[in-house]
Amino acid sequence: MQHSILIFFAILTLVIVGVFVYVYLSSVNANEESKGMKNALHKRGWFLLILVVVLAMFASITIPKSPYFAFANDTPAKVIHVAAGQFYFMMSYNAIDPKNPSSDPSIEVPVNQVVEFRVTSLDVNHNFGIYNDKNVLIAQTQAMPGYVNRLRYKFTTPGDYNIFCLEYCGSGHQVMRSSFTVK
Repeated sequence: MQHSILIFFAILTLVIVGVFVYVYLSSVNANEESKGMKNALHKRGWFLLILVVVLAMFASITIPKSPYFAFANDTPAKVIHVAAGQFYFMMSYNAIDPKNPSSDPSIEVPVNQVVEFRVTSLDVNHNFGIYNDKNVLIAQTQAMPGYVNRLRYKFTTPGDYNIFCLEYCGSGHQVMRSSFTVK
């Protein structure tokens, strides 16, 4: 799937570059004897209109398939509360009190069911990145103080998943990690 998307973007890039080159070469200043384009602005206007329509179509197809919209209408089977701090993640099945934070010793989420992570930060901005056992980023969201981001995802493969902070948050950033199990 990723290779076909890469090929699609490569072809799309070549088409766009080709159109730009054509418009540039055909829009030289034309005099009566030359064969240059007589009305370059008219052709550029059509090109920009077509470009906007193609980009709007592309956005309307891809954005609804992003993880943020993919499970928006599904009721989560489990809700996991996450509080990030320098330099740790706390995860719990219950809401985490910012004044007296505590976490559950281990977190298990069900396979093939939608899970919602409610992610916040207790101090500075962090990032909540979920990685599979091959260290491929599966989903991510920001962890911000005073705000709760909701990330829904359906895990189709059982196993251990790692959590890493993807936003530099201080001198201990590299040790900021956690994990959970999908069963």
